[in-house]
Amino acid sequence: MAKKKRPQRGNPQRRTPVSRSFEVPEARVVHAPETPAPAPAFWFGFEVPWAKLCTARVVLFGLLAIDAVLQLRHAPRYGATDFNVAQLSFLDGLGAGRLAYGACQVALALLFTSAALGVATRFVLPIATALYAWLYFGSQLDSYQHHYMIALVLAVSCFVPWQPRQAVVRSWAIRLILVEMGIVYLWAAVSKLDPVWLDGTALDSQITGSMRSLILGTVGFKVAAITVVVVELFLAFAVWLRPAWKLAAPIGLGLHLGILATGFEIGLFVYDMLALYILVIPDRIWRAASEIGIFAKLGALGRAIVNSAGPPMLGLAVLAGVPIALLCRLPHVFPLALIALGVALIAMVRSQIKQQRPTAAAPLVVLVGLVLVFAVDRSTTVAIDYYRFWGGSQRRIGDVAQAEQAYRGMLGIEPHSEIAHFYLGRILIQTDRASEGLEHLHAAQRDEPGRARAFVEEARYLVTVGRKPEAIAKAKDAVFADPSDSDAKALFDTLQGTAKLAGPKRPDPDDD
Repeated sequence: MAKKKRPQRGNPQRRTPVSRSFEVPEARVVHAPETPAPAPAFWFGFEVPWAKLCTARVVLFGLLAIDAVLQLRHAPRYGATDFNVAQLSFLDGLGAGRLAYGACQVALALLFTSAALGVATRFVLPIATALYAWLYFGSQLDSYQHHYMIALVLAVSCFVPWQPRQAVVRSWAIRLILVEMGIVYLWAAVSKLDPVWLDGTALDSQITGSMRSLILGTVGFKVAAITVVVVELFLAFAVWLRPAWKLAAPIGLGLHLGILATGFEIGLFVYDMLALYILVIPDRIWRAASEIGIFAKLGALGRAIVNSAGPPMLGLAVLAGVPIALLCRLPHVFPLALIALGVALIAMVRSQIKQQRPTAAAPLVVLVGLVLVFAVDRSTTVAIDYYRFWGGSQRRIGDVAQAEQAYRGMLGIEPHSEIAHFYLGRILIQTDRASEGLEHLHAAQRDEPGRARAFVEEARYLVTVGRKPEAIAKAKDAVFADPSDSDAKALFDTLQGTAKLAGPKRPDPDDD
């Protein structure tokens, strides 16, 4: 009887038998139909092009940096009487004073500059959001709705990937920012559902210039007022719905450009809204712009600058930044510039040790931020307004020492300021320094010979020291300077007659 052959172990030619139930004839293979890809989720599937996100980052945070410098003019109003009413009651005792408000606004300008350049956004944005929220919610001195909106936008922006590594960026936070815009439009429309607005009365009292003539010559204020409400109701739902962007972008941009043309604006709020509309412009426009290669070249240039940052950049920041900070006319810039340069040094050393190149650009951020502060300072009246508001607030509460300091600081910036010379001269006369005070009154008379108050003030002083003929001559000069000034005419008539001389009249506080 023949023996069965047993298979050799380890034979590489051996095949494992396959059950016939798993064998599918090739001719009978049936391919399952392809299922369509699921639609992106409303929040977590929201995508925007890289070019759109980077443009929004540069424009929005750049505007917020400029606005922070402009807000410095309001710093003297904070803590002037040690009395504060916060947006939230438990913050009444935590409101910022003049120095803290000014220092925080300079710090915000530097932090927003860093965010605009895309450097350390994960770190600078939470700090900037906390400072901005504290300044706004801690006091009602600048209690405007747009501050509330910007504070919320900043809070959400902390979760946006502002430094993308791919052509399309997915972020729920961007969708939420657009929803916040819609809520603002909805509330604006609801607040206008009032007869005073709907009949055009409120709009008639607010608009001037060429826009007023345009409305009067076309639809009239009633139709224009109703149109604004309809537009805002439409934008309340259109700005966060991608299919509606074709209409929302031109209508929204037209609305805010129209507001800009009327001159009815609060700070840079209109510009901030225009910057947010970068997120509403349809994506295909940004994809077309990316295909041209402009954004790729700009991105490559930015990476080259960041990669080349290091000790030479720190040296440049110190050599150029310190003189720029010294030339700034605002009192908070120089000490904060030194602190910022110290932080930049630490960040640069840390980046060199851990080989994290983006944080090596910190000196560049400080330099760019200081240039921005200097440019805004020199191209606007923010520094002059700072000292003028400081002097006015301290003068009204009776702190003549600080008022004198403020007006001397104002003269250091604007030597021919009639306001500073006049109030400083009056303070010096009231504090028994008449000789120097008269010099400032004479300077005020030279700076604005068509204004009577400096002549009147000198005439009143001359009466008190018994020099009535000279006082009459000065009162006459006051009448010649401004014949419409009632104080000048009353003083001259009194000195010419026998009526009792009235006490000194303080000028209108609005003049400061």
